[in-house]
Amino acid sequence: MAMEPQTRPNWVKAVRAVAWSHLPRNPRVVAGVWAVIVFAIGFMVLSAALAPVRYDLEAGQVAPEDIHATRTIVDRVATERARQAAAAEVSDQYEINSQTTADAEAVVAAVFAAIRELNSSQGSYSTRETGLIDAAGTYGITMDEAAVSAALSASPDVVDSLELRLRSVIENIMQAGVKAEYLDAAHAQAAARVNALDLTYGQEVLLNSIAQVVIVPNMHFNAHETQARREAAMAAVLPVEILKGQVIVRAGDLVTSDHLSILQDLGLLRDKPAWGALLGICLLVGLMEAGVGLYLYLFDHSLLLSVRRLSLLCLLVILTMALGAAVRSFSGYFIPVAAGTMLIAVLLDIRLAIFTAFVLGPFVGFMVGNDLRFALVAVAGGLTGVFAVSRLKQRSDLMRAGLLVAGANAVAIAAVSTLAGRSLFELATARDMLWGAGNGVASAILTIGSLPFLEDIFGVLTGVKLLELANPNQPLLRRLLMEAPGTYHHSIIVGNLAEAAISEVGGNAALARAGAYYHDIGKIKRPYFFVDNQFGGDNPHDKIAPSLSALIITSHVRDGVALAEEAGLPKEIVDLIRQHHGTSLVSYFYSRAAEGEDAEHVVEEDFRYDGPRPLTREAAVLMLADCCEAAARSLARPSPGRIEGLVRKIMKDRLDDGQLDESPLTLQDLDIMAGVFTRILSGIFHRRVEYPELSPRDARAPGARNGKNQNGRNGNGRNAGVGARPGNGRSSANRTGNDGNGRAGSEQGFTGRRAGG
Repeated sequence: MAMEPQTRPNWVKAVRAVAWSHLPRNPRVVAGVWAVIVFAIGFMVLSAALAPVRYDLEAGQVAPEDIHATRTIVDRVATERARQAAAAEVSDQYEINSQTTADAEAVVAAVFAAIRELNSSQGSYSTRETGLIDAAGTYGITMDEAAVSAALSASPDVVDSLELRLRSVIENIMQAGVKAEYLDAAHAQAAARVNALDLTYGQEVLLNSIAQVVIVPNMHFNAHETQARREAAMAAVLPVEILKGQVIVRAGDLVTSDHLSILQDLGLLRDKPAWGALLGICLLVGLMEAGVGLYLYLFDHSLLLSVRRLSLLCLLVILTMALGAAVRSFSGYFIPVAAGTMLIAVLLDIRLAIFTAFVLGPFVGFMVGNDLRFALVAVAGGLTGVFAVSRLKQRSDLMRAGLLVAGANAVAIAAVSTLAGRSLFELATARDMLWGAGNGVASAILTIGSLPFLEDIFGVLTGVKLLELANPNQPLLRRLLMEAPGTYHHSIIVGNLAEAAISEVGGNAALARAGAYYHDIGKIKRPYFFVDNQFGGDNPHDKIAPSLSALIITSHVRDGVALAEEAGLPKEIVDLIRQHHGTSLVSYFYSRAAEGEDAEHVVEEDFRYDGPRPLTREAAVLMLADCCEAAARSLARPSPGRIEGLVRKIMKDRLDDGQLDESPLTLQDLDIMAGVFTRILSGIFHRRVEYPELSPRDARAPGARNGKNQNGRNGNGRNAGVGARPGNGRSSANRTGNDGNGRAGSEQGFTGRRAGG
């Protein structure tokens, strides 16, 4: 276990080399490749979920298994059969022609008018007989001798009575309607009604002769009305539905043409490719992918230009879809959308994770039978996971996030179940809620297990990773403590300063602290060349040339970068190590060289750090915290006023030297930082009363018990204390105990400290 931190970077480098060596360098090409891969996998996942198993069947074959309806559809054959039956029940529609009835009545009136005219004439019987026969023949009425005799012998009152009775019979029959196919029946009915009247034989023959001619079909077929009524009857028939999950044909039953029609409508026959369904899936996946791409283009364009971050996002989306396809057979509520959104929130961006939750949620709904319930639960769990890790401080917080996701899933499932009309006390509802709770726990386990690997492979620096790097048990920090203890303690204080300042002016406080812990690890190579670790011994710089001293001092940055890269520290930490001195001047050794014999050959650039200058807020704050902490150690009387003056002078010097030109710090930020540094350094380097050694007898004295002594009150005691503190073994001048020499030693110690880094 102790060797694992040392060996881990090796496999990380190997995996990174394999993962990134074959990727194109152009971000647009990488984005296009990933777009195709994500689209293809999303299409395959949805096709497997939405495209059902298809069968190669024909009428008369035996069904190999129970075949169920994959969705609710209308049974076209059964519905059409029911509609035709309803239409058949509608009879043909006829309408009565009133003109035909009027014509019949007009003929009756004309015949009886002729009878009246002939009866009132003075002609002979034969003449009148011939006239009546001719008049009746005009209308197609044939009268025999009995009818003619009855007509010509009837009195006017009888003629009127006969006309009225005949009219009544004809009107009753014609108004009821006479169809052509029922004309004989109408004639028979008329004859029966005439015969039922109290008439003579001749009168009956007369009326029947007229009725048989004038009663004609007056009901005509109305095709338009008939079609309209039949269509209305067909429209009133409710469609016959095949419900989702309903058995269409059972195993062992013969497949009929009706079965084949239903299977064809469901797309379960292999008669032709399901181009419509495939096109719909293509459009759906393309729409979702386009939505994510548009979001990145508008709100996180930098991710599109980062090969690794974009690759990480696409990989997380693909893994979420693949896991969903693998577990959906258990339950749609077990698809771990929250795992994907939590990883995106921790590794990439919280806003992107929120947007991704709204994309993956509907995807899950389509994946599980186009069911909105699963989509709603997936979105609820994904959003809960994002908010639960928004303030992640340690890996154990991920398990807490998993429990929150489990609770959110259970509540969401209870809500959608009650909306669907199910009781919370049903076994099915309880089972679904358990699946949802298990989803939360599984998402936490997946996130905890995969996060370290994704951090290392993709080089992502998370808050959790920073906390781990700040652990004193890290190999480099342990080496720094054992081999350069003065530098280690200096780094700890610088970390406190940087973290406090970043918290005030904005930035990544955890990154500032971790970077401060590692910023001087290069001093491990030559610890005793730096005043932090000399502890009052001889200064090796006194025996070498100033140019060589400057080279040794500045090399600790290059050495630190090499050690950090060898240990596999994140790029952000390496950048802080590289930038924490910028291109500042090693002024102490430059001054010594400028005062030496070869002063004319001294080049200022040879005494500057390689840089670059701080490019980020964290790097600039680290530079200032490093300088201020080192300088504060050298103050003879570290009062708050002197510390503040020193801090502001250092900031002004760095600003005038151009070291902060490329950083995003503002003058207001510098003013805030000066207050923070002053407050913290004043608490660290405050004055203390020197406690002299006391004999047992003196220790029992009241003054000693009260913490008072005469030596602490006189000037010698005070000056000795002050003189001893700033020296700290850093410079021979600091060993002087009087006040004046102590101050001089303080200034020389400050200069040496700046020279030492």
